[in-house]
Amino acid sequence: MLSGIFHWFMHDARDWITVTAQAHPYWVFPIAFAIACSESFVGVSFIVPGTILLLTLGGVIGATHIGLFPAISGAIAGSVVGDWISWWIGFHYHHKIVHSWLFRRFEDQIEKGLQFFHRWGTWAIFIGRFMGPFRATVPLVAGMSELEFWPFMIANAASAVIWAIALLAFPAMAAHYLLT
Repeated sequence: MLSGIFHWFMHDARDWITVTAQAHPYWVFPIAFAIACSESFVGVSFIVPGTILLLTLGGVIGATHIGLFPAISGAIAGSVVGDWISWWIGFHYHHKIVHSWLFRRFEDQIEKGLQFFHRWGTWAIFIGRFMGPFRATVPLVAGMSELEFWPFMIANAASAVIWAIALLAFPAMAAHYLLT
């Protein structure tokens, strides 16, 4: 079942994003928001290949006249919200999470995230955004470790800006220059 879902995201979702963004250019904000939020939300990020989907969206934007700013804004907002929800879950449920049925299968990833967070502290939020396996687990373990809200949000928002620009602007520029 998971392989079927992954296959859909890897192939059909890319096609859907391409066709939908071209047909409805004003939908790039919600499309980018949904992709980035799912990529940043713990658990869902293991299923949704958000990086590939955002790179695809960036390429579509560069190949057309769709605005880049709404997509980047949507990706920033989505990734901040996804990380914030993951942090909130960790902050409110602490280490009970590891024992819940929903997260039990991700014990290894959570443990690695805890080690990474304890080594780097708040910087782990920033660094983890750019490392696929840690992107969604570090905010969860930051909450489990009771990192305060504002230090978390500053690292969360700062890294989201750079991440969104990298995943959308660079492929948009490449597609634009390759096709002109």
